[in-house]
Amino acid sequence: EKNYDAIFLGLGLGKTGALEIEGENKKGVIGAVEFIEELRSKHHHLKVPNKVVVLGGGNTAMDAASEAAKMGAKKIVLAYRNSKEKMKAYKFEYDFAISAGVDSLFNLVPIGIVGKGKVEGVKFAKTELIEGKLQTKNNDVFVVQCDLVIKATGQAKQGAFYQLIDHLKCDNQSRLLINKETFQTSNPKYFAGGDAVNGGAEVVNAAYDGKMAALGMHQWLTK
Repeated sequence: EKNYDAIFLGLGLGKTGALEIEGENKKGVIGAVEFIEELRSKHHHLKVPNKVVVLGGGNTAMDAASEAAKMGAKKIVLAYRNSKEKMKAYKFEYDFAISAGVDSLFNLVPIGIVGKGKVEGVKFAKTELIEGKLQTKNNDVFVVQCDLVIKATGQAKQGAFYQLIDHLKCDNQSRLLINKETFQTSNPKYFAGGDAVNGGAEVVNAAYDGKMAALGMHQWLTK
């Protein structure tokens, strides 16, 4: 910080966030980002069990489910807490997952992961939209058997790191606050873009932010 006049923060997001449900620490539970990273680092030489449950409704969930199918899983269930229409995933990503043999279940929320030491299934409760709010129906519970649970329910923000920088302001979701024209943060030495600002979008958005922040930094340094 002392050696530079302008610094760009493009940290992205952290590891997959916790579900905070019983049994989450059992063997056989993995984050989608970590699953895909391991898959690619091992050049797809990764053993995937026969029965897989993927939790989430975004593009990362679709990617994880499709990859599990490619790796030989016989039964893949994609479970999303809301309706199909509420999914954030692109339609073509969802269609591709379905064409790969993935089954989908909607309006379900995981309330526990069952098994003796390792994953044997996910306990779900049904959900319902009541007066605009998603409600969990705890009297309507069932278990989907599986050997692997892939969490694609969002990644942790980098709020703890941002607190180490003086005068750096975030919103209530730990997203950095910036001037949308210059991409300058509340600490004038720091600029930011990508997931650190938008909370999680596409690579093209991050690339655009990087270019605009570079322009903002140049203008600030040469004024």
